[in-house]
Amino acid sequence: QLFDDQAVDYDRWYQTPAGRLIDAIEKEAVFSYLRPQAGITVLDIGCGTGNYSLALARLGMRVTGVDISPGMLARARAKAAVAGLAVAFLPADAQKLPFPDNSFAAAISVTTLEFVPDLAAVLKEAHRVLQPGGRLVAALLGRDSAWGRYYREKASRSPDSVFNHARLYTLPELKAAMPGKNVRARSVLFIPPGFDFSRERDARELEAAGAGREDGGFICAVSE
Repeated sequence: QLFDDQAVDYDRWYQTPAGRLIDAIEKEAVFSYLRPQAGITVLDIGCGTGNYSLALARLGMRVTGVDISPGMLARARAKAAVAGLAVAFLPADAQKLPFPDNSFAAAISVTTLEFVPDLAAVLKEAHRVLQPGGRLVAALLGRDSAWGRYYREKASRSPDSVFNHARLYTLPELKAAMPGKNVRARSVLFIPPGFDFSRERDARELEAAGAGREDGGFICAVSE
């Protein structure tokens, strides 16, 4: 499977100065839309090694994480066991979720939908498993951004890059694809690739200066 060999390197990146700060900025955006509440059921679609699943479990949510990659799921389960967190990690394809209608109070998908063949269809499937009034949060890499260009250039230099299998979207495209009502969207991550992320104060100032723009490296939308 495409991502099976990426699990260790994927987690290692989050331990770098860039990884830690970017993860914090992205989680701030996702959580501002999700509004996590203890005891609420949430489905993490394309959970990978469990970054968001474990964070939500620590906040008291009842988390189910699904992914198509056995390698990613194995690492997610191991991390949950070490942390003492009860998360159900299951193999599943985002295009056909193995849950009945109205199963979850909330659902998220973060940096996964770039790799599905039909964005709108997968979002519709995610919305299907939500309870009435449930919240769906989707977040992707922004196409029209310094990061979008960075990943396209990286893919062009490396035939083995997973980004050769990705399709990136703009903020308006993501917003238009969202099912449900009360759709809102925002863009973050205006700090460019190659920035010295050990300069966290400078990075945060750059991030604040980009507020309101649509060309961030991370685009996020919510519907209810």
